[in-house]
Amino acid sequence: MKIHMFSGSGFAWRIQLACELKGIPYETAYMQPTPENLKSASFLELSPRGRVPAIESGAYTLSESLAILAYLDAKHPDRPLFGTTPEETGRIWQKCLDFDLYVSGDFIPNLIAPIVQGRATSDADTLRNGAEIAHNELEKLDAGVNASGWMVGEGVSAADVVLYTMIEPVIRFATKPEVLPLGLDFDGFANRYPKLQAWREKVQSLPEYDVTYPTYWREVDQQHAAAS
Repeated sequence: MKIHMFSGSGFAWRIQLACELKGIPYETAYMQPTPENLKSASFLELSPRGRVPAIESGAYTLSESLAILAYLDAKHPDRPLFGTTPEETGRIWQKCLDFDLYVSGDFIPNLIAPIVQGRATSDADTLRNGAEIAHNELEKLDAGVNASGWMVGEGVSAADVVLYTMIEPVIRFATKPEVLPLGLDFDGFANRYPKLQAWREKVQSLPEYDVTYPTYWREVDQQHAAAS
């Protein structure tokens, strides 16, 4: 199976992490996130909206990360990510859809995009508004962490994969040195959201996690470590 993606995409990270957790062999087909690549005729055949990830599995192609996760779980049922009972499946889907439909849409345009595009200072009001919305949602998520430490049930599920791969980029970008003066308060994440912080650490301690850590982030981290 081939995953068409670019490094640092939280939506594509979901698929990599799911494949690793389920032991599904895959090949990464990295691409630059430019309009020329994303809107090319060949890529639009795989992903009609020109977004990553998209997969090719033999002659079968599919886009949209939640659809891909559902496909992978049905095709490779070992270590199920969508629960083992109807009730658990419902709760996992509820977490995934609630986050994607009502939460992550504020994270990307109002927090991540201005920082990635170098507009943190000029769009400071947008960032502050986005941060306020994000903190309201994160408070709810912190209160909703399961007693097990996972989002739903007693082990890692699609809910953890979906939420983690979008929350982690927000923390990373909102704590960049040039963003800290804006006072978005993500540098105090661990103290403000103790249950979510413990959950982050559980995800990061998974044996399959490290290999999926975005290559681009790792390269930047190494450069910063070498310069310090």
